[in-house]
Amino acid sequence: MSENVEMESLRYVCRRCGKSYSTEEYLKSRFCPNCGTLLTKKTSRETALEKGEDHFEGLVKKFFPHAEFRPFQLNAIKFAYEVMRDGRIGLLCSPCGTGKSISVLTAYFAAKELNPALGRLVALTRTKNQLEIYSRELKNIKEHCGVNFVASIFKSKKEMCPHAFEDPKLKDIRYRDFLYYCRGLKEGIFGKTCEYYERTYDGRKPSWQAYNVIGKIKRVGPALPDEVYEVCREEELCPYEVTRILTWYADIVIGNYNYILVEAIRGSILGRAGIRIREVNCVFDEAHSLPYYSAGIFSDELSSRSVHIAKKEAKTFEIDDYGFLDALYTTMIELGKKVFKNYGLDVEHIIEGETLIEALAKRLELNHERLLEIIQELADKGEVVRLKRSEMGKSPVSYLSRCMEFLASWVSLTGSSYAKYVKVEVDRDGKKRVRLGIRCLDPSLAASIINDSRSAILMSGTLWNMDYYMDVLGLDRSRCRSLELPSPFPSENRLILVDEAVTTKFEKRNEIQWKRIATHLNQIIQKVGGRVAVYFPSYEVMQDIAKLIELDAPVLVEEKRTRIVDVLEFLQKNGKCAVFGVARGKISEGVDMTTEGRSMLSAVIIVGLPYPKKTELQKALYRYFKEKFGDKALEYANTIPCLNALAQSAGRLQRSPEDRGVIVIMDRRAAGRFKRKLPEDWQRDMKAHFQIEKILARIDEFITQGKQHN
Repeated sequence: MSENVEMESLRYVCRRCGKSYSTEEYLKSRFCPNCGTLLTKKTSRETALEKGEDHFEGLVKKFFPHAEFRPFQLNAIKFAYEVMRDGRIGLLCSPCGTGKSISVLTAYFAAKELNPALGRLVALTRTKNQLEIYSRELKNIKEHCGVNFVASIFKSKKEMCPHAFEDPKLKDIRYRDFLYYCRGLKEGIFGKTCEYYERTYDGRKPSWQAYNVIGKIKRVGPALPDEVYEVCREEELCPYEVTRILTWYADIVIGNYNYILVEAIRGSILGRAGIRIREVNCVFDEAHSLPYYSAGIFSDELSSRSVHIAKKEAKTFEIDDYGFLDALYTTMIELGKKVFKNYGLDVEHIIEGETLIEALAKRLELNHERLLEIIQELADKGEVVRLKRSEMGKSPVSYLSRCMEFLASWVSLTGSSYAKYVKVEVDRDGKKRVRLGIRCLDPSLAASIINDSRSAILMSGTLWNMDYYMDVLGLDRSRCRSLELPSPFPSENRLILVDEAVTTKFEKRNEIQWKRIATHLNQIIQKVGGRVAVYFPSYEVMQDIAKLIELDAPVLVEEKRTRIVDVLEFLQKNGKCAVFGVARGKISEGVDMTTEGRSMLSAVIIVGLPYPKKTELQKALYRYFKEKFGDKALEYANTIPCLNALAQSAGRLQRSPEDRGVIVIMDRRAAGRFKRKLPEDWQRDMKAHFQIEKILARIDEFITQGKQHN
């Protein structure tokens, strides 16, 4: 059958799920077998779009607000358009500089133009910066073509709360404690109610003041969260609740991953607005982080410090805890001593979940049933503590509630999908603390909800192995489509080198190796000049090597308390300097080290390959993946997390087409079998040398070429 004849046979389409059907299939029932929706005939415009690129580009330009497409951007738009049109799950690897955000927004409007029943768009981001990009691009689209739409754009409840701005007691409390306080305030359990919430609702319905503000936002929007805050503040309304009410009318909702992945939040935001997941087109930005983020939803930790404070809390508020907190604290310390003696600091030692419960039951001379009753009873008393602290004018925090909440999860989260562990760490005061932890090993427990959406796009600049994401997120492969685009930046603007004389492979770690790495780092940083970011596989390796380095330029070494703003200020103040960080750390991923859109970095040096540490927890993940994915287990548990960390660290270098810089991987393994796992352009451009003199000569030549080009 020719292509034209095949196109003619696909004459009917489901406006809900996007599937196409032949005339013969239509005549069988006239309803979509997939979702039960009445099938309709394709319009002549849809048929024209299927046959010609010119028709498609014309449709796209109606909504695309910029004068020109970036390299490969039209490819990304078409891919996203087809995913939404056909009700698929799309995995899009689109490097920095291709304009991913505006591409998916344009694709949505184009698809909705042809199918008004397409459903809503829910764009999910991890950072405020990404959220603001979507907000700005929506404004650009409206200014460009005047298309009528409503957007509901969320920051966190705490960031949108007037009380959090006005009351210093709420400034530094944990987000979970803030949510408890917010709920209690609305319910009046603190002896007062939230005046902003009260004015937003009239009984169960929005108040007339809320309707007035929402009408204004609908007319002038899309409005940024800060703009909504200002309007609501003037009217003494709750900005978060107004945004939630706005969702009832919204074509587009922008928020964080939790709005889809966490059932309670999904129900609170989308469910209350009458939005069903099967009618939603989802976009997950920076989707390379989805596996880790999804597993983190069902993971938690509790420190001995929290238990110690809970003990003081119980004493202060005269709570009879039946000796439970003393027993918990003593048990944690005993477990911690054994772990520290056998494994040292910052190493997770896996224990059976029953080990903790049996130790507590034995120490308290209670059966398991009574133990669980006490946990629930103390959780309720923890809420009383929260109330009393608020009445005393203190922050509404309860460590007792926090401890019991963790123990309830410890008891309820069972099976091979979870690992329970103990570790010992040193806090910022130099004191040893014991931590109990729950680690979810299966991201699909949260992420498989993506399959229920009408369509979904998972996109990132470093989505390098599509099979990995399909498998570990539990995606329906029959619905998946993928597209990997090349970098839009000139290849001559990036030099990729491998130092084959060194490695951080565990078996090769010694003082001689560290001294060689330190010497080479000194020489490379000196040769590059400018600002250099250096990423290490762990804090321990960074500390061992950093003390051997002697630079004549300022150096900032990442600590656990280091803030991103501190790093950016350091780079802005120093034209020639070095920043030492850890791969997978806070300054290696999702941080734009830019000024006026240009990267501040001249080089990124990656010391060693950032494989996950060989801990018991990592071995548990491997065993779980082995059972679930067979021979892919090692790649999924070790290799791909390493690739992601490498890609994210290197990605700090180039943020615009004009940026030039050097990437140096200081590990001989990068030039071996590992190289085959890298993208084709990396394999093509990578130069490996054993002699440091040749590496320095390459850098010198690259810098000279850049000066000549300028």
